[in-house]
Amino acid sequence: MKRNNSWTVRALLAVGGWLVVSPLVLSTTRVSAGLISAVAGGLAVAVLAGLALVARNRVPPLAIACCFGLWLLLVPSLWEFGDGVDSVPGLVPIPPSDVLEPARAAVARAEWNSVLAGLIILLLAGSALLAGRRQGRPVPTAGGEHRRHLDAGRGQR
Repeated sequence: MKRNNSWTVRALLAVGGWLVVSPLVLSTTRVSAGLISAVAGGLAVAVLAGLALVARNRVPPLAIACCFGLWLLLVPSLWEFGDGVDSVPGLVPIPPSDVLEPARAAVARAEWNSVLAGLIILLLAGSALLAGRRQGRPVPTAGGEHRRHLDAGRGQR
């Protein structure tokens, strides 16, 4: 079954893979909260994207992926990424102009990586959910749709 919006799910898979390797690539492995959040969130998003690629009903894995995107978006303001180094309150990560020390630079990279990945995940998963809804795919409900199709098929014989 070929789906028109499978590129969004494949892009989600790529974002999940990026999150898993990003602490190594961005040299943020010493930012423990950012490391845990990126690797755990990346693995979860990659698994959910893989499930969405093979599942008949993409809604549950994509909806859960949206939750992980929201988590990654908000986690820099909920956890202290810098273990006391991060003193900038609020939802906005450390501004790049305020970064002078190597430790704060790593914290800023981890925060921005989390926020941007969260936004991308929300956009990709949300657009895949909306595209499926626009195509008029029925959401399975306790076998009701299946029974209607069986009844319609029997009536035509």
